[in-house]
Amino acid sequence: MLIYRKNIIRFDILNTLIAIIIFILLFTILEINIIISGILAMLIYIGSALLFAPNNKLVLLGIKDSNKQKEYMNLLDNGYDNYEKIINIKNQITKPHIKQECNDIIGKIAKILKYLEKHPKKIGENKKFFTYYLETIYKIVNSYFEISSQNIHTKEIEDVISKTEKTLVMINKSLDDQFTKMIQNDALDLDTEIDFLKSSIQMKDF
Repeated sequence: MLIYRKNIIRFDILNTLIAIIIFILLFTILEINIIISGILAMLIYIGSALLFAPNNKLVLLGIKDSNKQKEYMNLLDNGYDNYEKIINIKNQITKPHIKQECNDIIGKIAKILKYLEKHPKKIGENKKFFTYYLETIYKIVNSYFEISSQNIHTKEIEDVISKTEKTLVMINKSLDDQFTKMIQNDALDLDTEIDFLKSSIQMKDF
């Protein structure tokens, strides 16, 4: 689940509890009419939601363009949807080594999604991860499960299953390569910072 979604859920629960407590205080302690108490509690709930709800984490992280906000949020949402669908299929796979392969793939997808959510400006550079790779991984895993679960053992079916299993290994490796490319610029920036710090220390410029 997206970090901003978790924040929204926590906020909604807390805001609802506060509204209920306010309603109880108004109705039982201050003895205000039940309808008026309900209306006041609801207005406080709505006002709090408008003022304080963490409804767009990307804004807080510096994505100010409204079109990009919407586009990136949709990409992340679709990414997490595919991630969850892959998990559901993986749970139904019975072959231990393929289940483990899918576990590794899922772990790497989660790592990439969390990284991109924390660095939303990089989402635009990695649209293909959402629009092609995740969709394709889901389709491959889903098709593999559907075919392998039919318990049909013709040569053609066995060849397709074997080819798909080898493809899952390739996918696993490719996710490592994609993540390495994503964080490469971070490593370069860190290297530059270290060089600058060393230079400042040597020059006693601090």
